[in-house]
Amino acid sequence: MRSSLVAALGLMLVASGAHASSLRVSPVGLTVNPGAATSSIRVWNNDKSPLGVQVRVFRSRIVDGEEWLEPTTNVVASPPITKLAPGGENLVRIVRIAKTPVEEGERYRLLVDELPDPKRRKAGTINVLVRHSIPVRFESAQ
Repeated sequence: MRSSLVAALGLMLVASGAHASSLRVSPVGLTVNPGAATSSIRVWNNDKSPLGVQVRVFRSRIVDGEEWLEPTTNVVASPPITKLAPGGENLVRIVRIAKTPVEEGERYRLLVDELPDPKRRKAGTINVLVRHSIPVRFESAQ
């Protein structure tokens, strides 16, 4: 009985036009060596339609075992917004622009978001937008 219900729900999702994203990102974690100020990620669009992508950088702090994200101007992503052609890819640079020395354990988090495409909105369908959350650590020279 339960497997029949799961199968029926799955069939309803397929029939209703559920759409999953084809946004791919690599690597899934970055460690920037002492003295270096840049790194990069690559984003791919495996879909047959153009795909808008936004990359944002936040300072990551662990407080009482919980991660808190704070806006930052110390590290930027370039380009912060890009449009990927079908089957296309792009390199996004992660740059530490702060002039101060790297603090021990300086951590950031990249949020790589698929942007909604108004052309994909259709009655009775579900569009799933993907967010990749990538940890970034800048190592200090000490």
